[in-house]
Amino acid sequence: MASSAVGSANTRAFVEALSYEHSPLNKTRTRDDAVLAAYKYLITHRTASRLSLVANVYPRRDAGLDSEEWYDKLVAPLLNELPGVSPPGPGTATWRYAPK
Repeated sequence: MASSAVGSANTRAFVEALSYEHSPLNKTRTRDDAVLAAYKYLITHRTASRLSLVANVYPRRDAGLDSEEWYDKLVAPLLNELPGVSPPGPGTATWRYAPK
């Protein structure tokens, strides 16, 4: 299932299915769009850091949040739940996308 995440319709469906259970924020369309943009960025580049996500995705999809809230309360907790995504581990700041 994760390898099909590359398709545009599938990526949107994965994001829209998120429950926001691990985020203190309420689910909105603009927040889904921000997570979707971050997910597509990660799929395209295969790796991403907090810095690269904030520099390349946040300016176009800020979801009405400041950059710290955007990353810490929206993108990081939700990106972690998407297929093929590996969060940064101990001693690293790199997200990875590796479809199965």
